[in-house]
Amino acid sequence: MLFLIVLLSGIEIERWKSMLGLITAFTIGHSLTLAIAVVHAPILSSATVEFLIPVTILITAAANLVRKQTDIYLSVIFTGLFGLIHGMGFAGYLSALMPKDASIWKPLLFFNLGVEAGQIIIAAAFVSLLFIAQYISKNAVHIAQRVFSIVGLGISLFLAAQNWNY
Repeated sequence: MLFLIVLLSGIEIERWKSMLGLITAFTIGHSLTLAIAVVHAPILSSATVEFLIPVTILITAAANLVRKQTDIYLSVIFTGLFGLIHGMGFAGYLSALMPKDASIWKPLLFFNLGVEAGQIIIAAAFVSLLFIAQYISKNAVHIAQRVFSIVGLGISLFLAAQNWNY
C-alpha cells in the first residue's frame, strides 16, 4: 500500500485519470507474477523479493522528488515492472496460507480480488484527500504529495537496509 501511495503522489491531481492507468499497470504486473509463482515456483528467492519491494518504493519516491513532469507512458512501464516484483511478494504470502493439496485457482482469484479491493479503497481515499486539499490551496496538494514521497523514501530506505542480505 505504501508503493501505491508513493506512486499516486507523483501524479498531478488534474491528471487523475492517469492514476487509473498506473493502478491498472500495477495490477496486471502483480497479478501475472502472483499466478505464475503460486502455480509453478517462486521466480526469485523471498529474501531477494523482500529487498526489491522497498527498492521499487525508493525508486518511485525519488523519481517523484526529482522530475518536473511525469512521463505517464514511462511511469506505466515501470509501474507494471514493479508490479511484477510485488506480485512475487504476494505469492510468497499466499503460498504460505495454502494447504499443499488444495486447488489453487479459487484461492488465487479471491486473494487477488482482495488485494485489488484494498488498493482501490486506499487509492480512492488518497485521491479524495488530494481533491479536498486542492480546495484549501493548490500548493497544499503539491506539499502533501512531496511529503508522502519523502516519507515513502525514508520508510523504503529503512526497509531496504533491513532486508539487505548480501
